[in-house]
Amino acid sequence: MTQAINTALRYQQLLSRAAVALACICAVSAFLYGVFLLEAVAHTAALQSAEAQVIALNAKLGDLESQYLAQTASLTPERAAALGFVVPADITTVFVTAASKSLSLAH
Repeated sequence: MTQAINTALRYQQLLSRAAVALACICAVSAFLYGVFLLEAVAHTAALQSAEAQVIALNAKLGDLESQYLAQTASLTPERAAALGFVVPADITTVFVTAASKSLSLAH
């Protein structure tokens, strides 16, 4: 019986240390859970904000496309000449070769 009591007293100190370690692990786990939950909420809020900005940009892009199409529909050679556009006298092609990676002119 005394051997059982000695063994129990020996492990009592280890059990209290294990209980403290488990309590610390639980506290750290709860803290990290809260941090990750708040990060997820912040990420969702930022995602919704970005989605609203994308919708607004798509609407603005649609308006700009309609303006572009309206202006190009009214562009005629006569109007282009009136705006100052002229036919080039000499057309030059600029190309790059894969070997040299330098520009060259072809007439």
